[in-house]
Amino acid sequence: MTTLEDVHPLIERGYYEEALEKIIELEDPLDQLEALRDVANHIVTHGGPIEWLPEILEDMEYITKKLKGSGHKAIGYSMIASTLAVAGETSEASKFFEKALKESKKIKNDIERGEVLANIAYELAVAGYPQEALDIFDAAFDNIINAEVNYRVKVDGILHLGELMEKAGDVLPSKSALKFYRMAFDIFDKLHVNQRAAIVEKKLRLAQTVHEVGLPQIRKALLEGRYHYALAIMEKMYEGTPLLIGTLEVALWMKRINNPEYVDVAERAFQRCEHPRFTEANIQRIARLLTDLGVLGTALEFAKRIEDPQKKSEALKAISLELARMKKLQKAREIAQSIPNPQVRLQTLEDIITLEEKAGD
Repeated sequence: MTTLEDVHPLIERGYYEEALEKIIELEDPLDQLEALRDVANHIVTHGGPIEWLPEILEDMEYITKKLKGSGHKAIGYSMIASTLAVAGETSEASKFFEKALKESKKIKNDIERGEVLANIAYELAVAGYPQEALDIFDAAFDNIINAEVNYRVKVDGILHLGELMEKAGDVLPSKSALKFYRMAFDIFDKLHVNQRAAIVEKKLRLAQTVHEVGLPQIRKALLEGRYHYALAIMEKMYEGTPLLIGTLEVALWMKRINNPEYVDVAERAFQRCEHPRFTEANIQRIARLLTDLGVLGTALEFAKRIEDPQKKSEALKAISLELARMKKLQKAREIAQSIPNPQVRLQTLEDIITLEEKAGD
């Protein structure tokens, strides 16, 4: 029996004809819709045969119209909507999302309605509407938590919600993904699904680290340990200062998971970046990354260029304390004395003394 697991590798490799042949063999119409959506989205994002999209969308509409039950129809309409949105047809996408929400209101069972709303929220995330997705996830949570059913059924509904929140984070850039990962982690952690919570926590830490260039495909490659592939993707998509920051972020992630190659990646970061143009925000971010990487000499050069007195004070404090941890106390005090904010300066000097005392114990 053909499953989605048979179809997805074909889509990832760009074997669209073979994938479409397999999709016909799928027994579940919702699986067919999901696979068709993924084919269409992959075509758009990877420069495939765009002329195929109208026919794919027609097939999706045909399948959805044949679905029985408002829940299935709502999910079908939302998949069509996200496919249209990714293809740039935002007006048509909005109409289908409205159809999906209208169908969901016909569902009488609170748990089922909540789970359907969660699926619609996920499709909104796929479509690139993170705030709207969060709003619908909130509505889904309210439906499930307020349902008059036994505890086990309610927990199953909340876990399904957490899984879809995690999936939503997976398809969004880091800046948008953080909220979804935090909510998913909170659900799994509170319900003591420890293995799932640990996986989401790692994804959360990765999105926090690779923040500026954290596209889904880059984060996926990093999670799989394909660091050089992630860097290759970045080189195709970024240049100048964004590429520099992204390379430093990847190096920092490698350091945090104890991959010694981070040193080489960090050292080559400036070589890979031609003609960078720095803004105040760029300088602050680079100073922080270099400090966390332990490249303190260059970090100090950037910290001195920060114009905002408070941000400059924070950057110099971080460098000073890192030097103190390395037992380079004289240099640490020298930098601490140059901190413009007197309160931060005093606190940094006190922290250096504390670190010195701990080292002497």
